[in-house]
Amino acid sequence: MDFLDPRKRRTNKIRLMIGYVLVTIAIGLGTVILVYDAYGYGINAKTGDIIQNGLLFVDSKPGGANIYLNGRSQNANTSARLILPAADYKLTLKKDGYRDWQRVFTLTEHSIARYVYPFLFPTKPAPKTLKTYPGSQGLVSESPDRQVLLVQTAATNTASINFDQYDTNDIKQPVKPLTLPDSLLASPFKAGDSLVEVEWATDNDHLLFQHVYPGGSEFIIFDRQTPSSSVNINKLFGVSPSQVALRNKKVDQVYVFNQATGDLQVGDIGKAALATPIIKSAVAFKSYGADLVTYITQGSAAGQAVARIWDNGKTYSLSEFSAGNKYLVDAAQFQGHWYYVAGSDASDRLNIYKDPLDSLKDPALKKAVPTVALRIAGATNVSFSSNTRFIGAEAGQKFAVYDIEGQASYNYTSSAPFAGPAHWMDGHRWLNVSSGNIFVMDYDNVNQQSLVPTSLAKGGYFDRDYNQLFTTVPAAGGGSFALRVTDMRAGADLPKQ
Repeated sequence: MDFLDPRKRRTNKIRLMIGYVLVTIAIGLGTVILVYDAYGYGINAKTGDIIQNGLLFVDSKPGGANIYLNGRSQNANTSARLILPAADYKLTLKKDGYRDWQRVFTLTEHSIARYVYPFLFPTKPAPKTLKTYPGSQGLVSESPDRQVLLVQTAATNTASINFDQYDTNDIKQPVKPLTLPDSLLASPFKAGDSLVEVEWATDNDHLLFQHVYPGGSEFIIFDRQTPSSSVNINKLFGVSPSQVALRNKKVDQVYVFNQATGDLQVGDIGKAALATPIIKSAVAFKSYGADLVTYITQGSAAGQAVARIWDNGKTYSLSEFSAGNKYLVDAAQFQGHWYYVAGSDASDRLNIYKDPLDSLKDPALKKAVPTVALRIAGATNVSFSSNTRFIGAEAGQKFAVYDIEGQASYNYTSSAPFAGPAHWMDGHRWLNVSSGNIFVMDYDNVNQQSLVPTSLAKGGYFDRDYNQLFTTVPAAGGGSFALRVTDMRAGADLPKQ
């Protein structure tokens, strides 16, 4: 019996010890490999050299696009997770029926690059006419949820304001005609009058617009569900305000601003009552939520202006800058922090502040320090992207953009001449009108796309899924306009008939 033989017992013990050592070495090497792999290290299969990797995440709309890096197919489609050696890359996304999407980037050691926002536009977008309207084009507006499109129509009775309501998610649904009661208007609607969109309520049912007519204007809260319940702010409160805004994006209260006196008041719709001014001597304002207002007053010295924050009854001085003809203020939350931007069209920069109220309310500080600035002279427009990640300012064809998440700044001049101010199409793209066509570009001027003709100042409106694009154009022969829809899908992505 082997276990009674001392020599065989010693040999078995040695073999067992050697096995333990080999297993320990294997476990150790495996652990080291896993650790190095987790930290982005790899081995070049051809040379055997150790290389440092990074991660690349790629997605697109629509999905299923082929991924190319530096011109070579990766045999992968969006969405994908790729482990790549640290290097410079040119990423290209291709799909039949769509225009290519490209971006040059550097992948550093142990880093993660995310390009999950690419939008592929059809190679040949084909607009189709939904309806032709007699008369000149009036107000066209879309609800915040991008499900309702309102198109102002020429009235049989010129004293009326009429709309066609479209369901953008199902354009085959019958159009719903809506008419504002004639008695609601202080001044009957006439040829030459215009409607100007102010803002929608978050319920997607109420639209605040301004009726502008020779010699004056009035503000209307239009109830698309029950037009007879619409409210005339001027009539309700017996005022002629310069500006009206919904408080907290709801319709129970409004901010009423008189630029001549600088008074900002809160109006209660249900009680038909105006409260005493909460702010005096303002020259401009913008509200956020129920208790936050950014406003502008004259500065301590001639030619200076001050941006202030009104927070539930208390006022804090944010910054001072050159007074101008237009004041640019905005605020939004991103990843739990408040970001403010303030300046004027006479400034050479627009300062950006992160959680400024924390510093302003601190007795030891009492001063907000800018996090960064948008360096752009003569800006006429500033806004946050729809996901609030980007803050962008525009001065004609010049742009300044700050990426809050990436902490990167971009300054560039677009080669395209624009017909008006740019708007954010979504969280990563600007939308504008250039040479009569919708023009789209990424936040940093990359992937410029000219799409379809439009006569809308905002370019066009997308449905909730960005599958349909709605525009208007003058109809052939003049004296009318056409509402068009363009499918943003192509090839195999088109719905089957």
